[in-house]
Amino acid sequence: MDKNFYRIFFEVQKRHWWFVGKKNVVLDLISRLVPKTEHPTILDIGCGSGLMLGALEQIGETSGMDMSDDAINFSREIFSGLVKKGMLPDAVPYPDKYFSLVTALDVIEHVEDDRAALSAIYAKMAPNGRGVITVPAFMFLWSEHDVLNEHKRRYRLDDLRTKLLDAGFTIEKLSYFNTFLFPLISLVRIANNLLRRKGGSDVELPPSFINYTLKKIFGAEKYFLRFLNFPFGVSLLAVVRK
Repeated sequence: MDKNFYRIFFEVQKRHWWFVGKKNVVLDLISRLVPKTEHPTILDIGCGSGLMLGALEQIGETSGMDMSDDAINFSREIFSGLVKKGMLPDAVPYPDKYFSLVTALDVIEHVEDDRAALSAIYAKMAPNGRGVITVPAFMFLWSEHDVLNEHKRRYRLDDLRTKLLDAGFTIEKLSYFNTFLFPLISLVRIANNLLRRKGGSDVELPPSFINYTLKKIFGAEKYFLRFLNFPFGVSLLAVVRK
């Protein structure tokens, strides 16, 4: 990938139903479940094209980290805060016990040793700090999408809960999400696997009406997640405390 790819990807992410929906769900959770401090310090691990950095900057002093030089160079074009090169679990270039909030959104599924990655996230959080973590769910949904994105695994809730607790976290919320579209996405993924068809690219927008409809359906989940946990979904999210 080069910097131009991340520029294109960023423009797609700002409109694509999946990225917009996930961003809205995460930001709503942060606003409701993460205590507001006078000077919150925030780290976005795996910041990629920087979609979350600007939004998190509205909450507190935000820093980013990614393993890609091209991603970092592009993020620096759109974000005035600090962005450093790093990698979970052993090369996180920020001090321990420092951040009020750490986000790792669809990150740890890329790491061979996810337990060590969670322990590294825990180490960077200040006492009583929070973390927001999202991962893809259910191995039966494994598809070409996972292969292209170099995922190591998808998760079940009990598996993620065990690994979070083993890393030392207190779990404040643990739920599946992208639930309303789960039947449709499951059927498409399973059909593609059976027919050996490749799914669409991450940098392809669906037609405007479809994209708008999916965005509205997915986005509505944030209201339900304020009061309940979903029993299934395409992804999992966790709010944890140190």
